Parts: sequence; structure tokens; C-alpha cells
Amino acid sequence: MKMKIKIVFFLATLNGGGAERVTITLMRQLDPQKFEIFLILVSKEGPLLAQVPKNVTIINLKSKRTLFSVFSLRRNLKKIRADIIYSTLFRTHIAIDLALINLQKKPKTIFISPSSPKLLFSRKEISAAMKYFIDRAYRRADIVLAQTPEMKDEISKYHKIDSHKITVFLNPVDTKMIDEKIKKTKNLFNPNVINIVAAGRLSDVKGFDILLYAFRKVLDKDSTFYLNIIGRDAGEEQNLKDLAKKLLIEDKVKFWGYQENPFQFFFFSDLFILSSRREGLPNAVLENIYLKKPIIATRCIPYMSELIDDSSGFLVDVEDSQALSDAILKYKRMNVNDYNYMDKLVDINNFFTKV
Repeated sequence: MKMKIKIVFFLATLNGGGAERVTITLMRQLDPQKFEIFLILVSKEGPLLAQVPKNVTIINLKSKRTLFSVFSLRRNLKKIRADIIYSTLFRTHIAIDLALINLQKKPKTIFISPSSPKLLFSRKEISAAMKYFIDRAYRRADIVLAQTPEMKDEISKYHKIDSHKITVFLNPVDTKMIDEKIKKTKNLFNPNVINIVAAGRLSDVKGFDILLYAFRKVLDKDSTFYLNIIGRDAGEEQNLKDLAKKLLIEDKVKFWGYQENPFQFFFFSDLFILSSRREGLPNAVLENIYLKKPIIATRCIPYMSELIDDSSGFLVDVEDSQALSDAILKYKRMNVNDYNYMDKLVDINNFFTKV
């Protein structure tokens, strides 16, 4: 009998970010007949815990911070004797790299870049010390994954990694789960207005402030639009609510908070908007493409033009509230049948079997 491939996924928590959702999608798509799957969490918490497949063994390190969990992580890796370990965030990359020092049986390490290195460095979101440890982790990794071809070039340039070590890996879309989540759901929106949905953690990088400025301009010309924002607070919720009040649009904007089932909102929306200042490969855009929803997005990554072209949607420059406003007002011109992203997805089981 052929032994199963032991694969470990390492995350800090399951608090609902894009990296966490992608990891769950990977675990759901892996064949339990071929893989023995482990999920190691720095702290076993977060609303996405309920979505972890039943066949996954969850290990809770019970630590307050990722870097404090290195020794506990090392002990568990020695016990599991995994074939592969997969990580999605810089701090988990670094923790794994430290935990594997002088380990006798090392798993193959796969580190995915969570965002555009170019944008991270230009926005000064990574310190020199953090860059040193990320560079070291990438150099010692077996495979570094880039979410887009452009990101592959950026990783090679900014982290000085041989491009042959870097593989482009497009985020998977869990179409089965989406289909399950939209069954028997009800429309929570007012059907007498044009419902816009924007989704993501309420933080500066998501550009919701730019969206609010754009929406003010939209309402000056057409008052039938309504803006719905879903996502957990990451420090900006009150600032955004204050801005909506300042712009006199608070009665046309609703903050729904974190939603366990965002697909219910996507499914019943008229238009999805991504207003981000930077991204890796935005899951919400991919999911709305699958649902054939009109999408307006910023050119926060070059690859966005591969997802949305002039016929299937509108792309606007980052920080350009006027262009975003103009695009919203003409959203009905989009042809959602021209989306072709789903044809580009890789076979997850085949990929991890050949690692």
C-alpha cells in the first residue's frame, strides 16, 4: 500500500484573511486518499475554523505570537515527519525557516509571497530586519510561489532569488464551496437600489476611503446606488464611518462587518468593487468572476488586466476616485461572459504530488 504524502499547512490563526481562505481551499481540494493533512496554528482561533475539513489534523501551538512558537513548531515537525510544509505569510515563513535549522529530516518547504514585493517596499511596509529574514527563508526554501508572473519577477529582483526556484501558482477558487454557500440563501439587500459590494479587512491598503470619495461623486449624479462593505475591522472602521458621515453619505453606506458567508453578498450584488492600493491576487475578485458579476478594480497589480479587460469590466488607477466614480456609473456596459480565469487554474493534487 502506497504511503500518503504528509503535508503541513502553517498559519498564525484563522481570523478570515485572504491567505487563510486560500489555505482552506487547498486543504479542501487535496485528495484525502493521497494526502495526510496537518494544520498547525500558532493560536487555534478565528471564524474560519468551522471550514477546516474533517480529515485535517489541527495542532494548536497555543502561542501569543508567531515567532514565539518556533520551538513548539520544531517539536511538532519532528514528530510528524512531514514531506511538505506550506506557508502563506512572511512571519510564518520566517518561523518555519528558524524551526528547521539542523533538523535531521526536513520537509520540502513551499513559501508563497503574500503580496507584491515592489509595492511593499515602495510603501515601506517591510523593515530591513524583516527583509533579511525573508530573504534567508526564500534562499533556503525548496519552492517559492508567486501569485502572478509579474510577482515572480519582483520576487527575483527584490529578494535576489534565482527565478528558477520561483513558480507561478494562481490562487485556487473553491467553486464547490461557493455553490454550497449560495444555496437557499436569501437576499439581504434592498431590491429597489443598485447594490455595490466591496469586501476585505478594513485597513488602509484596501482603499475603502477612496471608494467612499468616489461614491459621493456617484450619488451626485445617480442616487439609486447603495454601497455595502463587508469585512472585519483592522483599525480603520471608525475612520471610514466618520468619513462617510463627513461626506453626507452614511445613509447610503452599510458596514456589515465580518461575514462567514460573503458569497451570499456577492451572489445578490449588482456590482463588485476592489479599491485596493496593493494586493497579492485578490480572492474576492476571483470569486466574483466565477459568479459572473460585473467588477471594477484598481490596477493594484499588473495581473489585474489578465483577469478583467475592456469588455468584461473596468480597471482604474489606484487612488483615482474620479475614474472609479465614472466606471461605477457605466458598469452596465460590462460583458461578464468574457471572464476566462477559471480556465487557468491548476490541478492542486497534481501540483503537490509532483513537488
